[in-house]
Amino acid sequence: MSRALRAMSVPLLVVSALAAGGSLAWITHERDLVRLPVPTMCSRAIEEAFGADASSTPDSVVLRRLLTHRDDCTSDPAYVDQARRLMLNLQRTSQARALLDEAARRHALTPDELAAQRAWVDVEESRVAEAAGDTARARSALMRARDTLDHLRARWPEWALPYTIMGELQRTAPAETGSAASPTERPDVLEDAARHRVATGAIVRSLSESQAIVVAFLAGVLGVLGLATMASAVTSTREMQRMSTSAIARAEPGYVELKGTLHLPARSDAVIGPLSKVKGVWYAVETNLGFKGSKTFRERSAQAFLLRDASGEVAIDPAGLTVRTRHATTKFGNGGGITSSRRETERMLREGDEAFVLGELVTVPAAGATTRRVRLPEDGRRLIVSNYSEAQLIWREMFWLALGGLFVVLAVAAIFWGYAQRFQVVAMPGVLD
Repeated sequence: MSRALRAMSVPLLVVSALAAGGSLAWITHERDLVRLPVPTMCSRAIEEAFGADASSTPDSVVLRRLLTHRDDCTSDPAYVDQARRLMLNLQRTSQARALLDEAARRHALTPDELAAQRAWVDVEESRVAEAAGDTARARSALMRARDTLDHLRARWPEWALPYTIMGELQRTAPAETGSAASPTERPDVLEDAARHRVATGAIVRSLSESQAIVVAFLAGVLGVLGLATMASAVTSTREMQRMSTSAIARAEPGYVELKGTLHLPARSDAVIGPLSKVKGVWYAVETNLGFKGSKTFRERSAQAFLLRDASGEVAIDPAGLTVRTRHATTKFGNGGGITSSRRETERMLREGDEAFVLGELVTVPAAGATTRRVRLPEDGRRLIVSNYSEAQLIWREMFWLALGGLFVVLAVAAIFWGYAQRFQVVAMPGVLD
């Protein structure tokens, strides 16, 4: 059972990561669906008023169709918004103000939504007054609109509507000021800056549904990978700490911990590192051809080598060997063509290295004698050879434990903070955006 679980550890990790990421992505999708507006009688009335011929139909006709539902729909914010827009297109500012007063009595809009709607009317009134030569009235309307927008932007920095009105106001302002807005006063620049603030969570709320789903998926995958890293580090640390070092000559068959120096067997040639050209007892080379058509090639020496201490020696079978070594060489070069990159990494164990070994000790009959070998355990545990000390290896595992824990904390914090910011924080008043 233990061997089967160890053999399935990588597939289980992949499945778990994908399952966690997929679950968070689905929950995010479902939560975003809840935020979509539900069709109502008034929303259908709006669709009928505009109809398929809205682009060729005069605004006065569309408004007349819409106003047939005034008694029933003045309490609907979307209806009020559309009717107000059509009235201002026709420069009927007094009718628009009357509509907003009626909507206020029926509590169709929040106070700040109502203020934004009245700012629209002020902007249009200033334009009409300027065209009629009534400069004092135009200036008064513009000042009211500016004051309202400053107030709304301070309260709701991510709300798009004040920035839209601000842009319309600035198209009216040059007739009064004779100058265009500076880049730092441009509505699109101000809105973009507000929507990309991390400290306020605005960047989370500004994500589209697809972007939010991808971020949730990645957070879930990151959290599972962090947990897997922690579990691996804890398992490896416990494995090293609970075992005591045995003298090679007195070690009993089974999973053992040994220490000694590495040597070549008698009458065996040293292996030569393909990159470093240095003699050793074992090497592995990994070649990565990156960019387009990325491929990875691995090469490992297959010759057994010896571990020796004061009591004797034992052969190390390198099949399935996990190595932690301080001897590493990396080279970069062109792999052919402008779309390839070559990276080669060589790892070596050298003769005379002080080594730490975890593996299964077995006795093997050979030519009338019995030889002792350390090999990859059949129960799925690892065969480890390292020229780092046991204390250094434990420190490395503790580092990975801390790093995995950091990933888990970041993932969990990002998930809870992101969900709170996206679905709990009120970023704009009411439903008008």
